[in-house]
Amino acid sequence: MEAAPFPEPLLRGFFPVDAPLLVDHYNAGLEAVGTPATALSHFHIDAAGYSPEVADELGDPLYLGSASPLACGLVVSVAQLGGPLVHPGLGFAAEAFRNITARARHEIASLTMREPLIAEARFATSLIDGPHQLADLEHFELHFRTPGGLVRGRRQLEERKREFMESDRRWLDDEFIEDMAELARQVRDLGPLPAELLHSRHRLGPCHLPLFGGSYVLEERGGSLRSAITHVLSAAPAPEGQDEIRSARGRRVDVRPLEAEAVVDLLLQHKVARLDAGDLQQHPEVIDRLQYWILVHHITTTRGHEDGEGAGLPLAPAELARELDRRGASPPDYRELADLQRRLASAAQKIPLDALSPLNRLRLLTPSSTREPVVRFVRHVQASVDTADLEGAWRHAPDLFFARWRGLAPALRHYFERWLGSRSEAGRPRQS
Repeated sequence: MEAAPFPEPLLRGFFPVDAPLLVDHYNAGLEAVGTPATALSHFHIDAAGYSPEVADELGDPLYLGSASPLACGLVVSVAQLGGPLVHPGLGFAAEAFRNITARARHEIASLTMREPLIAEARFATSLIDGPHQLADLEHFELHFRTPGGLVRGRRQLEERKREFMESDRRWLDDEFIEDMAELARQVRDLGPLPAELLHSRHRLGPCHLPLFGGSYVLEERGGSLRSAITHVLSAAPAPEGQDEIRSARGRRVDVRPLEAEAVVDLLLQHKVARLDAGDLQQHPEVIDRLQYWILVHHITTTRGHEDGEGAGLPLAPAELARELDRRGASPPDYRELADLQRRLASAAQKIPLDALSPLNRLRLLTPSSTREPVVRFVRHVQASVDTADLEGAWRHAPDLFFARWRGLAPALRHYFERWLGSRSEAGRPRQS
């Protein structure tokens, strides 16, 4: 069975699973993690084994899990590790996955010649039944295994060898020696594995968690344990009937809706981002880009225009604006940004950033630091709330982009495919 046509520009850099042995290995991995096998004979996967085509076939963008109880990655070839990582359920562990697999490429190459390698990311607690409990998550763990037990067998062999060398008694234990010899036969030619390829523990930084419809956790620094607050932005509501929520660690928990106004207030309050006219005057292309995608979204999703017109709309911003004039009134967010542009161009006019709509204020936020974790957090939460800016999601939140792709209006999908195909530098999402 062939995959349903998926836009080629979206799959640039993905690894093609197009040989029967690779497909068999992938299906063995799916079976081992409790996911139905794919009937596709040719599809593409990212660095962690996520396939947009398989997700489309199964009708589930989170078919490899979402960390509750665990998110899984599948490695069928070391060659896939250099591709983009867009797995919607594994974003919080993407950096750790990248680092470990980069250091263990040689061992992974040996393993995947025989079996798929399964990565499992999980939190220390498996019981998370509300967004307020995300405040207790401090670490996550990465475990690696194979369906046939190669990783486990190699670890056991090393333990037996150590015990054999340290114990005079084991030298005379025929059963123990035979057991060790059988393990050696099972893992033939597979050398010792680095410890982190077996199990590792990592601190959870500011990130997107694919739980409760999408959530973000921001922890206040400083202050006493009892006075510090952990903020949770979530698409799910906070528990009702509680004046004060405390985490298991004793911290106060503030659960806010994952909506523009709440996000802006929180990011500005804690100086994670800023809203500054000077930034916008130095980078007028920011507003140009936002206006462009607001127009695209408006035209391709307006009633009566949502089916098929993406192929005929102009790509050039000026021509797209003329197309909007031909069709009628522009959306309010577009007009608001156009007025802001005029004011920014005229130093004599007051620039009312605080009077903008919450969504436009969110769109115009600038990360307050150039540190990668801060930039990544701000850009990701912007993409989470602003569903019009497809370019921003593609560049900064490819996990969200691919999870949403099939839910977009057909005309919007067609348009983005054409736009992406026309830009060589935009043809691949940012590396996690």
